[in-house]
Amino acid sequence: MTERKTKSHQETAVDDDIAANIELFREADRLDEAAYQIIQYYGGNTEVLAQFTEAKALADAKRALAQKDWERIKRMTKI
Repeated sequence: MTERKTKSHQETAVDDDIAANIELFREADRLDEAAYQIIQYYGGNTEVLAQFTEAKALADAKRALAQKDWERIKRMTKI
């Protein structure tokens, strides 16, 4: 007879947390890419630089949030 191992509620919750965290990092990557798409047309235009700066700040904030969340997950699971 084969033994069937099922995940506990806690393991499932951790898996869900990790999946959500991966999405945070992916969103940060998408925002970062969008910021660099803006700056490729810089050409000395201060408006473009301002748009890039704002977009990059959003990407950096999302990445910081993802990193903070990852640290929480690591503490919670002792990864």
